[in-house]
Amino acid sequence: MQNTRRTGGSRAAGLLVALVLGAGLGLPRSAAAQEEPGEAWQRETPTPADVELTGYVGAILPMSMLGSQGDTLQAELSTRPAFAAELDLWLGGGFGIAFAGGIASPDLTLTRADIDTGQQTVEELGGADYLHGEAVLRWRPELTGSAAVLLPYFGAGAGVRRLSFEDDSGFEDTTDVVLVLNLGAQVRVSDG
Repeated sequence: MQNTRRTGGSRAAGLLVALVLGAGLGLPRSAAAQEEPGEAWQRETPTPADVELTGYVGAILPMSMLGSQGDTLQAELSTRPAFAAELDLWLGGGFGIAFAGGIASPDLTLTRADIDTGQQTVEELGGADYLHGEAVLRWRPELTGSAAVLLPYFGAGAGVRRLSFEDDSGFEDTTDVVLVLNLGAQVRVSDG
């Protein structure tokens, strides 16, 4: 079987990275960014209308098989680089809204096992595109002093994910609504 790779995901990933870099350079400075050096470290929470733009590079790590039929047939996605961007709008009182989206282009493989011989055959079915977008209500606790360098956050929201396959893979594209729960931290590397 010929392994053909759809390049739409690669183009979309490149476009996403370019948009993140372009938007980060083109955003107007918020009131917090116009403060004198060192003043932002003294603030307990983000001021109203603070805007943060963050780009992410990571990996998509499928935690389970895409599908299986006992031990004889298994379909799975490979681990591949993932790119994402997030725009946080801090509204005051430690609350904000995060809008995020990302893309990854894993490969799809099908493993068939012969029950009689135990021999496995691996078939490359081409690429897939994994896209996601979500909106999350976030809360960041008020920290002061040297603890303000580490910015923990908690959040909940909803989003959409789409997994699309090449036409000849035999798999149907899927779109799902997802619940998003966040727990994490950002490290402040600059105050202006």
